[in-house]
Parts: sequence; C-alpha cells; structure tokens
Amino acid sequence: MERLRHRALLSFIARRGRDLSPLLILTHDHPDPDAIASAWALAHLLERLAGVRSRIVYGGIIGRMENQLLVRLLRIPLSPVKPQDFERYRRVAVVDTQPPFQNNRLPARHRPAIILDHHRRNPRTHAECAIIDPAAGATTTLLVEALQAARAPIPPRLATALVYGIISETQHLGREAGPRDVAAYRACFPRASIAALSKIQNPPRPPSFFHVLERAIRHAFTAGRVIGVHLGPVPSQDIVAHMADFLLTHEQMRWSIVTGRYDGRLFISLRTRNPRAEAGRLLWRLLGRTTRAGGHSMIAGGSIEVGAEASEAAWRAAERELAAAFLRSQGRREPLALHHPFQPAVREGRR
Repeated sequence: MERLRHRALLSFIARRGRDLSPLLILTHDHPDPDAIASAWALAHLLERLAGVRSRIVYGGIIGRMENQLLVRLLRIPLSPVKPQDFERYRRVAVVDTQPPFQNNRLPARHRPAIILDHHRRNPRTHAECAIIDPAAGATTTLLVEALQAARAPIPPRLATALVYGIISETQHLGREAGPRDVAAYRACFPRASIAALSKIQNPPRPPSFFHVLERAIRHAFTAGRVIGVHLGPVPSQDIVAHMADFLLTHEQMRWSIVTGRYDGRLFISLRTRNPRAEAGRLLWRLLGRTTRAGGHSMIAGGSIEVGAEASEAAWRAAERELAAAFLRSQGRREPLALHHPFQPAVREGRR
C-alpha cells in the first residue's frame, strides 16, 4: 500500500512539475521535529525532482529548546508565516496536519496542492494530492520512503533532521512505531551527525523550564492509575506535552493528562501506555468538534479557547471540567477523589 502512495506522490510531482513553483510549505502551528523535518524533506524532494522553489512556514512559535536547536544547528530554512504569503504563493503544501484540524494557518478558501500526514484522515480533507497514512508512526517516515523511491540523495543535515523527526515522534521507536519507521530510521542514521543529535537531545534550558518542572511535580494529582497536573500559565505550549511525557514515566501510572494556559487558550496533552487506547479520538470527544484536537492511539493534544482576558475563576473552571470529563471517561465516579502525592504533608496545627 505504501508503494501506491509513493507512486501517487511522485507521479503528481512529475505531472505538475514546475507548475507547482513557487510553493508554500505549511506545517501545523508550533511545529514539532516531525513537522519540521517532513517539510524540509518535501522541499528537497520537489527541488530534486522538478526544480520547484519552495518556502517553509509555520504559525505560532518554536518553543521547546530541542526544537530551537534542531532548526539552528542544522540551519533549516523555515520562517513564521505571514498573511500575505497566501497571496504571493499560488500553491500550498500542508505537512503533518490537515486543514480541518484547525491547528494551522491555512485560509479556509485555499485548497492545498499537496497534503502529507500520518494522522487519521478527516472527512473534510481535500487536496489535489493527499498522501495520508496513519499506519506510519511519523510523517517523516513517509518522506524518507518517498525520497528512497525517487532515488534522491539525502544530505547529512537533512538526514540528521529526519532521524530526529522519527525518534522524537515515536520516543526512540518505542511508541507507535512499526517496521517502516525502523527502516526509515536505519536508512538515514548512517548519514546523520551524531554530534548534532547529541546536542539537540541535551539542550541548555532556561530557568523558566525548571519553574514549570517544579510546578508539575508539586501540584501533580493522581486518581487511580491516572496522573495529571494543571500547570497554569506556561512560556510555550510545547512544554505541556513535555510534562505529559514526563509524568507518564511514573511506574504506577497508565495515563497522564496535563493542561497549560498559553495565548488565551487552554492546551491539553494526553499520554497513555495502552497502544489500543485511541487517545486522539478520546480527546476529540472531550473537547468537541469546534476545538483543536488530534492525535494517535497513545498520544493526543489539543486546545480550547478561554480568552486572554478571562478571569482566574474561568480558567480554573475550564481546567476542572476537562479533568473531570477525562476521569469519568476512565470510569472514575463522582465525587472525584484527587490525591497530591508530592506535596509536603500539612503538619498538625498548621495551614
């Protein structure tokens, strides 16, 4: 089946050729390594096969230190999207997302020329060429397979980005990874820079990271085999997913749920050890179809609008309602008993 997808993509590029140029390649907002590497690989593939000139853009920010280092060390050519970009570029490719997901800046009037994604296909997703393959553990894997099918050489810097895109999305091939992801990783690893990968995975961190980490531990709650925390205001939305991954390392837990407030929205990340949990579908149901949510079997993320000027009571109500809805979905009954195992015990006679 993947060969048919390669054939469809390569055939589309051969058929459309320079008509695609110049092309705007758009990732989802606040792009992660999978989106960044995939967009860069698509730009490389299009240039090699058809001489297509392209520009990679994203909405939001690149907040996580690892991702900032990835872009800086490998000199990846991407930049923040501007409204006028959609007027300057006739063709748009959307990578690691789909227009209906609402986590990208594609205007509603635009029909993409290309969509490349490994998330479950939305019924309202349409493009001239849509390559959507949920069987792949990372969108990066789809691009490696396409590059191999086209016999396009993979330069060392791009190979390094592709390796990191795969291992970051699959937690070093341990989460939702299959034989195709392993094969893509092995194909790129010999050409990747080990020194760059080491620096990217062990970045220097700002003081704000440690403040959030302290908050995540001190205010973490548990309910059965669920662990979670409401982080409150965060310096970037990326750290919400980071803390969800971190909390799930607790050996007794099977789910983690973390929220954080950023730019007027409440961001939510779900993680689970159960490969059949369908976390993405669960979060979609919890948040509703008018919100931004998506994911896979074991990971999910999304956000809801609360408002930059919302009161503290409104924020806390949104956090409380979301956590309660999730716990009910896991069979926890009202009244929900939450424990805070890492808070210092309140001594008798002290408040």
